[in-house]
Amino acid sequence: MAQHRSAWLRVRRPAPSGLARVQRGPDVAFVDSLYGTGLRLQEWASILDVELPFGERGRYPKAWLAAACIKGAPDEGRYYRIPRRALSTVASYMDAVEGSRAEVIRRAQRAGRYDRLPGARIMTGYSARTRELHIQTASGASVPLSLDVLGPDERLRLFRMTPNGLEPLAVWLSHDGLPKKVGGWEDTFRDANERIADLWADLSAEELTPEERERRRAQCPVWARAHMLRHSFALRWYLVLSMVWQPHLDGFTDEQLKDLRDQFGDVWYALSILLGHSHPDTTRDHYLAPFTGLHVDYLMALLDEDEQRAMESLVRTAVAATGVVLAAEGAR
Repeated sequence: MAQHRSAWLRVRRPAPSGLARVQRGPDVAFVDSLYGTGLRLQEWASILDVELPFGERGRYPKAWLAAACIKGAPDEGRYYRIPRRALSTVASYMDAVEGSRAEVIRRAQRAGRYDRLPGARIMTGYSARTRELHIQTASGASVPLSLDVLGPDERLRLFRMTPNGLEPLAVWLSHDGLPKKVGGWEDTFRDANERIADLWADLSAEELTPEERERRRAQCPVWARAHMLRHSFALRWYLVLSMVWQPHLDGFTDEQLKDLRDQFGDVWYALSILLGHSHPDTTRDHYLAPFTGLHVDYLMALLDEDEQRAMESLVRTAVAATGVVLAAEGAR
């Protein structure tokens, strides 16, 4: 699961030497952070640089997701969490000196690409407290504009003026320096799947006819869609919450379990908050129904070592807050 989430993105078609090359652009950073946040593709693809919680402390900094970017466009936005490791990956991509984002921006500025965009809106300031941009008008004045009312398409036209020229506020950019649309990310996933299918066919021990090659490509077991990362996020946190609430934690009485649920909510309610669902039934019925009968130990085996250690630490922290001791291994 987690250990394969971006590996297929890293593989390009083999070079003449036959060795696969590693892609170091925004794709891997996007996929790792999409999995880490559990956001929908449209939501994460529409994030602006001012919305990222680089100044926040902790292992899971909190950030605000604008209402107009959420599925169904609710009246209010919501908070979400981003793992520190995923945020660091995004920060590397956005590094002003060595990041690939800065490189495509400089190329676009030299080509005058931003200056020719129709309908560009220039940000002159930002208030993190009110989550408002200050937008320059035709007269040169600035007017406030709430981030919550700016949908994905409107965000593509937001820029700031720098000593080197205009610079987009959108985090995720295409190779030409322009903000990448949601459909562009769907193309990225499709192209990555095609590359892996080609590699799978190339690894055949036998020489294949064109028809046999297409059949082998179609049988490739490694592929991904963006929404699969959201399902993987849900499974990971289902595992965490199940480990906290399951009665194999020594010392839990019915009353203590009730206290836990009163303090933290139950598994489905907590998951629905993490995923931004309006009702826990959506989470249970559409995301995790196939996994509810699986044993926690089996689900833990799907995680890589880093995630297993982080999960065990998180569970111990939660249990310590209740004053209850974890059972020894093998105890029930």
